[in-house]
Amino acid sequence: MSRISPLLFALLSALWPMSALALDIVPYEEASFAQARAAGKVTALQFHSGWCPICVMQERGVKALKDDKALADVTVFQADYFKEEALRKRFNVSSFSTLVFFKGEQERARTTGDFKPEQIKQHFGKAL
Repeated sequence: MSRISPLLFALLSALWPMSALALDIVPYEEASFAQARAAGKVTALQFHSGWCPICVMQERGVKALKDDKALADVTVFQADYFKEEALRKRFNVSSFSTLVFFKGEQERARTTGDFKPEQIKQHFGKAL
């Protein structure tokens, strides 16, 4: 079994906490989404389809914000537009590329079709 050099170990140890300092983008899962909202966290639901060009551009826009320190504790739950029909109805979403922003249980903003990082960040700002 090989050993990690002390320098490499120090570097990895220093970088490890940085992963918690980034916007998190995860597949939608009801229990995790409910838990984050109940804890009062800032979250967003992204209604997405892989074949929708605006959805793909929106996903890139969200990913471009991944290292933005202002969004370090934010989680984006990416929901498949077709598979999550009940979720769409629950939040009255009728179009692809819709982002719904929450602070805890309260909806703070929503947008459809915005894909530029600066546009998306403005909406996050309403939930921070």
